Amino acid sequence: MKPCFQLLTLVFVLAFVGPSLQLARGAADIPVVRVSATLTRTSERTGQLSVTADIKKGFHIYAQSQTRPFLATKISAAESSAVRVTGAFTPSRPPKIVWHPTINVELHEYEGQVMWTAPVEFWSPPDADLVMRGMVFAQACEDGRCLAPETYAFKAALAPQPTRQPAPAIAQSTEVSMEGSKPTDRFSLDDIVVPADSSNYSIWAILPLAFVAGFLLNLMPCVLPVVGLKLLSFVQQANDSRRRVLLLNVAYSAGLLSVMLVLASLAVFTGLAWGEQFSSTTFSVTLTCIVFAFALSFLGVWEISVPAFIGASAAASSKGEGYGGAFSKGVLSTLLATPCSGPFLGSALAWATAQPALLTFAVFAAVGLGMASPYLLVGLFPSLVRLLPRSGNWMVTFKQLMGFVLLATVVYLMSFLSVPSVVPTVLLLLGVGLGCWWIGRASSLESLGQRLRAWGIAAAVVASMALLSFGWLENVMAERFERAAERLLSSHGDPSGQVATSPDDDHAVFDWEPFSQKRLEDLVNDGKTVFVDFTADWCLTCKANEAAAIERPEVARLLRANDVVALRADKTGPAPEADKMLRRLGNKAASIPFYAIFPSNSPSRPLLLDGIFTSPAPIVRALQQAGASSGAKTAAAEMTRDRPFR
Repeated sequence: MKPCFQLLTLVFVLAFVGPSLQLARGAADIPVVRVSATLTRTSERTGQLSVTADIKKGFHIYAQSQTRPFLATKISAAESSAVRVTGAFTPSRPPKIVWHPTINVELHEYEGQVMWTAPVEFWSPPDADLVMRGMVFAQACEDGRCLAPETYAFKAALAPQPTRQPAPAIAQSTEVSMEGSKPTDRFSLDDIVVPADSSNYSIWAILPLAFVAGFLLNLMPCVLPVVGLKLLSFVQQANDSRRRVLLLNVAYSAGLLSVMLVLASLAVFTGLAWGEQFSSTTFSVTLTCIVFAFALSFLGVWEISVPAFIGASAAASSKGEGYGGAFSKGVLSTLLATPCSGPFLGSALAWATAQPALLTFAVFAAVGLGMASPYLLVGLFPSLVRLLPRSGNWMVTFKQLMGFVLLATVVYLMSFLSVPSVVPTVLLLLGVGLGCWWIGRASSLESLGQRLRAWGIAAAVVASMALLSFGWLENVMAERFERAAERLLSSHGDPSGQVATSPDDDHAVFDWEPFSQKRLEDLVNDGKTVFVDFTADWCLTCKANEAAAIERPEVARLLRANDVVALRADKTGPAPEADKMLRRLGNKAASIPFYAIFPSNSPSRPLLLDGIFTSPAPIVRALQQAGASSGAKTAAAEMTRDRPFR
């Protein structure tokens, strides 16, 4: 009887308590964020996808422009053979900008309801039934706490087009007349007029310019570590035959040119801009590992010319670098050059990307030949090597110093990785170091099979460490980073903080706002003069310009005095909207650094600047030429009366 009594009691409890638990669970499962989507046609081939987020009262989510430690909202749509998204998702309104006073982070928040729209292209008949699927990744927060980020799936069905009744001819005439009377004084990005003087250049004028730009890339700080290593190889070549010196430098140039042709292919077929490959974490991590392996080689952990089967004999490898090593150095030097933009390079590439594919390849090849020209010259005239110091013990010290320079380059490459990817990258570098050490244990005198086995074991170690690092550890670090940010925010109360205030006029502190095309149009239509900085963390030239010419007290005071709004278009990660804007401004290569100033009195004719700046004078002159926002008190003349810029 006792077991039966216990069973009846359990059934009784479940019968009465179960519904209560289900109701409680149902109340708790009400989503804080609801996502819906619609798909509409505007013509037979074009339309738009609209994604709407309804946010529970008291909560907010972060905009697409939000920076770490908060998680930006991300929207993605699955493409099909019938319909695909052709542009970026643009919000219906700018986010609320607030400033956290403790951790000095600008917050871009949405409350209530927000809608994003993106243009789409149809590849199906107008009467076809279409469904488009996608996801919205967002993190909801309220005062004092943040919920775990979630991915919200949406399904957008094609909305039926309304049936249009034919209108009488008189009504049609009236409609046209009314449309003609609409005000046309509102600024639109379609109104921008950019002088296209570079399109008048011939290929014969651009090729010498590209050649010089390539030669000057050898002087950029990105390439100097590898140039130092190449100088060391020149000293090693002093006792080689003329034929071998020529072939080694041809191999180096071939590696250099091969990367240039790959970049030209990416520019032609995918629209990838110069240096934009660094927006990919995979590319940045891979290049970091390669540079780290080179550094270990020059610190004596392993010899980069081993194994001989890559392209040089064992005897040649013992004398110095082999043809495979020379080729790989050419590849590395070109990859390291892409974060830099030397003189004339932007103009040459902007012209090239607007031309047919053959001319684009020709210009990129000219840049590569210009970069390779010093080494080809030494190959043709080996007597030039005699101008360098003779080989000796100093070469060992110089080689090791270059190894430390390459390690510093590793730190630089890791500086623009996302925070959760840094520790996994360090673990992967540990695997690379272990693999290089294992290869270094295999003497060049061992058999080919033994060296192949050593390389196989090293490759397995690196692959296993990569799987561990980015298949598991990266997710762990992302969760830890988010929890640490939540704890920091909750320990200081309201995560929203206070509304951002203007800094002291005596400091070179900027009130940067994230760039979007809609924000730019809204500001200009409100009578603002707008300064747009196209930049990226991986662009060393951009950072040099920011330190020397942009974020300077003179510029900051002038921006505030003239009530100029500063927008930052960050291309550290993929930024299709910024790329589209660059090409609209005539920068067909979407290369950076690049600056645009939209005067309030003539925004359709922006002032454009690019290149390397050593002082704030060009920026100040351009801002003075653009003038103040409508209604602002212009103090430019008073500010520069006693301190003129020449």
